[in-house]
Amino acid sequence: MQDTSLARKAGMVGMFGAFLWTISVIIQYGLGVVGPESGSLWIVHEAIAMIALIFVVIGFLGLIWGGAVHSRFGKASVYLLAIAWLLIVVAGVAGTLSQTKDSPVFILLPIGGLLADVGALLTGIAVITAKQWSGWQRFVPLVSALVMVFGISLPAFLGVTDGPGMIGELVMSVCWFGIALAVYTAQPRTVSAEPSPVAS
Repeated sequence: MQDTSLARKAGMVGMFGAFLWTISVIIQYGLGVVGPESGSLWIVHEAIAMIALIFVVIGFLGLIWGGAVHSRFGKASVYLLAIAWLLIVVAGVAGTLSQTKDSPVFILLPIGGLLADVGALLTGIAVITAKQWSGWQRFVPLVSALVMVFGISLPAFLGVTDGPGMIGELVMSVCWFGIALAVYTAQPRTVSAEPSPVAS
């Protein structure tokens, strides 16, 4: 379903989500929020972060509404990416409500993270191959996926880093903002009707 107006709204929401994520990162690292022991400040941080992720997911869905993908593969890739981040939101909300760091629901975090990486790469490939967008917007999803997978996720998985850290999480904000901006500004390709033959 292509809806340019809906896509632009999704892009705006996604950009605001990236901004909120930046705020949550500043709160976390700037004020030393480390978990439930930080009290109400931790709850505020978690609430902002979870709302930010939900808004970012809406920005991702704008790839479908904005016509960046049109095949089943493309749409499934975007949905996989959205579901992955929603799993992380569920884990975050559950952790906030339970006020603990060792809830069984936290198994959703690595699952969601892995699915998000896979979904991001597949989505980037789908947008490139669909050729529905032109200009820089067409390449943003794949570039963002490569940055996040090879610059953040893979080093953490290999033990090179102990998680994304402040810089990594700010880079995530930039990637998400870029995708949302692409959704907001992209002009999907339209197919012109063939001119009617004119009788001589």
